[in-house]
Amino acid sequence: MADFLNLAATGQGAKPVLPAEVLPIKPAPAAAHFDRVGWLEGRKHALDIVRDGRLLLELQGGRSQLADRLRQCMQSKPASFAKGVESIIALVQEVAQ
Repeated sequence: MADFLNLAATGQGAKPVLPAEVLPIKPAPAAAHFDRVGWLEGRKHALDIVRDGRLLLELQGGRSQLADRLRQCMQSKPASFAKGVESIIALVQEVAQ
């Protein structure tokens, strides 16, 4: 048990999540509650990720990697938060074209 705790504490043996392992996004039901504060928080969180990963934007295939990271942060979040992140994903993909 101590070996497991040591591995967990040091981060050794951690398995990275590949973009292919990300679950597909389910659209929020039309009648879902929409919270403007949650939407703004989702946008703010996504913009922080874009700022931190701005070097990815210069790499070939970097925009798709950045979009995958944004999709990962949407999982298990409220619908309004996810909609805010989706709006930033749309902007990243629009700039790519």
